[in-house]
Amino acid sequence: MEQTVPAPNAAKETPSARQRFDKKILLAFAILALISILIPSASYFFVEDFSGFDVVSAIVGGLTFSFLVVGIPIYIHYKSSGITSRKGILRWMVVLSASLATILVIFIGIAGVYYPDLVQLDISAGELVLAGVAIVIASFAAFLFSCLLLYLTAIGAVGVLTATERLLTPWVMKEVSRLSGNKKLSLLDRATRWLFDIPDVLDTKTLSLSPAEPRTRVTASDLKAPVSWQLLFGFVMGIYVSFNPFISDRSPAALLSLFSLLTSASLLFPFLILPWFLLKKLGAGISGQAKQFTLYNGLKSRMFQSYFAVGTIFILVRVSIQEIAIAFELYVVAFATFMLVLLGSAILSTFVYLNYFENDLAEDIAGELRGTEVRVVVREPN
Repeated sequence: MEQTVPAPNAAKETPSARQRFDKKILLAFAILALISILIPSASYFFVEDFSGFDVVSAIVGGLTFSFLVVGIPIYIHYKSSGITSRKGILRWMVVLSASLATILVIFIGIAGVYYPDLVQLDISAGELVLAGVAIVIASFAAFLFSCLLLYLTAIGAVGVLTATERLLTPWVMKEVSRLSGNKKLSLLDRATRWLFDIPDVLDTKTLSLSPAEPRTRVTASDLKAPVSWQLLFGFVMGIYVSFNPFISDRSPAALLSLFSLLTSASLLFPFLILPWFLLKKLGAGISGQAKQFTLYNGLKSRMFQSYFAVGTIFILVRVSIQEIAIAFELYVVAFATFMLVLLGSAILSTFVYLNYFENDLAEDIAGELRGTEVRVVVREPN
């Protein structure tokens, strides 16, 4: 992808300026998100035939709109700090929109030939050409506009995530480093140790950061791991939600509603996955041993975790496929559509994160932790 060339005299934004902007964005998003949650929740009690599923759908839609609204000022603020040039991004949008418009016209043409009852084209050849051109132009404009909206929405979602990480990550790192010094672990300490799966044999006071060099380009290999984890998470989520008898009766209508909701919520998946890769970028790690680690306990823990997880999934799949036999084709199509949309959402969100936010975020967190109990090590240049 084409790279940006910073202006020679461009003043670099300070971490404190980014933090001030983050607070404004988080406040704006909090207000919008609160409205998005309260209105559907109130409607559940005061509007007849407004089901729990309608509440969740409305909340997801409201949050998506909130990301779009805050995405506009975030893009304006960070548009000059992207690694890939704006012209290069717009060029990809144009190519994608033109490709989708072409595919649409081809499908309409095929439908007109093989399914004349579905698509009636009782017009002259000249009118057919004009209609085809009009459809191409209109669909291209619609797809391009949709790409721009999706891009701003992804920027809003990742921008809110980044602002939250910039605020909380230094505090979390300090909490991790203090775990070994606490004789009696609090509920927060236990939750932190569980979240990061930190063995009690490690001395967390040795926590250190070794940030990687700033990224200078975004390649397909950079997107591979984050996108793969989002797809895996979405795949398992789709299985658990659609096969869960407490959530769905597995009727065709229920399956369509569930996967429609999952598809709409796919923009939220980066909130669960991308924070992992910030820790990788920071090179956060704990060295040293405070006590002996027994291989027996480690193997026992890993085997039982894997055994119950894999066994549960296989049982769910086997039982549920049998129960949705009457809607199996619909289920496959809905699941495949969800995964395809999730793929696009994961690629877009990961690209936005790496292109606009990752470098400054890692630099700001490392800078804030310098001089604290968390040691920051400068890596030798390759």
